[in-house]
Amino acid sequence: MSSAVKASSFVRKDKNVGSWDPNSAKWEEKEYSFTQKSWGIKANMEQVPASKEHPQPRIRFTYPLNITEVRYQSEADTLGLRVSDVIVAVKRDSAKADEYIDVVPEQDLDARQGSKQYVVDSVRDILMAGGLCSVKVKREWRHQRCESCGSDRIIEITELGDLTCEDCGVVHRSRLISMASEWRTFADDDNKNDPNRTGGPENPLLSGDGMQTMIQSGGGRMAADQLGTGANLSKSQYRSGGPTNDRLLQEGYSAIQSMVERLNLNSNISMEAKELYKAVEDERQKGIKVGKDVEAILASVVFLACRIKNVPRTIKEMLSVVKCTKHDLGRTLKVVTKIVTDATGKVIPTFDAKNIVERFCSSIGASHTVSKAAEEIVENVNESPTVAQGRVQASIAGAAIYMACLLREGEGTKSGIPLIAAVSSATGAAEATIRDVFKGMYVERHKLVPEWYANKEQLDSMLEH
Repeated sequence: MSSAVKASSFVRKDKNVGSWDPNSAKWEEKEYSFTQKSWGIKANMEQVPASKEHPQPRIRFTYPLNITEVRYQSEADTLGLRVSDVIVAVKRDSAKADEYIDVVPEQDLDARQGSKQYVVDSVRDILMAGGLCSVKVKREWRHQRCESCGSDRIIEITELGDLTCEDCGVVHRSRLISMASEWRTFADDDNKNDPNRTGGPENPLLSGDGMQTMIQSGGGRMAADQLGTGANLSKSQYRSGGPTNDRLLQEGYSAIQSMVERLNLNSNISMEAKELYKAVEDERQKGIKVGKDVEAILASVVFLACRIKNVPRTIKEMLSVVKCTKHDLGRTLKVVTKIVTDATGKVIPTFDAKNIVERFCSSIGASHTVSKAAEEIVENVNESPTVAQGRVQASIAGAAIYMACLLREGEGTKSGIPLIAAVSSATGAAEATIRDVFKGMYVERHKLVPEWYANKEQLDSMLEH
């Protein structure tokens, strides 16, 4: 039974139009035709990394295809498109009237993690080309009229929990349950009994997205037998590790974070390494043998994460933050690499000395010019495999930096120690190894050193140190 109240008693500052009944939402379909090259809209898209099937990264629209932005005074704004409209079909104006291409999902093998769905490429090509085109969209709308005056201006007064008519003041519903987020937090309170009514956010790095039950020992005014039972249950759950073994995962994540910080890497590397570690642990639970040395596994996923993010680190750099041997790390790295590529579909880039030259040059205080010259020397060495055949990339990078610095007097010796010692300290390669690789490069120096960096006279007068 509706009851009339005075409109002057309403609190207007916290009203939410149409948020009271999700079931009242309906969908209507509209069609729009574009004529300009740029329509002025953006949709949900992301860059999919390279894979075996597609060696180059590419842009793809995620499904469902929601409009996320409509630029002011654009053609889309003039036609009446809105944010949150869902594109359901597209066609070029050159096609027949009934030749719409439906926006349907396509399971992409590049995105196995999270089972994302992407819009088919034919729709993406039409949308990114722009120009003459027609689209069909579906739009959510809500419609509720006042039983007393017939107005559709129905609002929710969140402070009172009432659904009222803004024109006549009739209360249609009361004591509504709010579906909005609870923004209160009690993190700084000293109260042992947590008053929060919600748990933490979903965590894809834990089994079941972290949505598991944790048993607390209790506290406060509890009977002795109740307190003891709660403590025993909590202790038993901790010792068993829970049904999803999340305790071991969290210990691994903490070790990865510590390793990343000691290597001065950013949070992107940490997140990538944790995702790889989760994939490895999932395969271990299936019975696949990875290795007994946990530190070697953690170092392997960090090493691969650096490679994926194009900030590679050498094996010696990884050994500086773990206690395992080089043999154990190399053996475990082969197994982890195979598991990662098979389980996630990610392609591990090859280790190129060019990607570490700039960092090593910065360590010895060499200039940007020396760094660029050393990178080109490494490229030329890779094109001539006989020059440094069988050498590790760190040794090739060290020899290239050493050669580039010798052609510029004073470069790389700002620390006051000999140049060869500085290069050895930065790259981790032995001085004898760098000299040995340098001798092979010295013979072909006229082909390896770029012409813009040193002329023929300078190369002829260069001594074989």
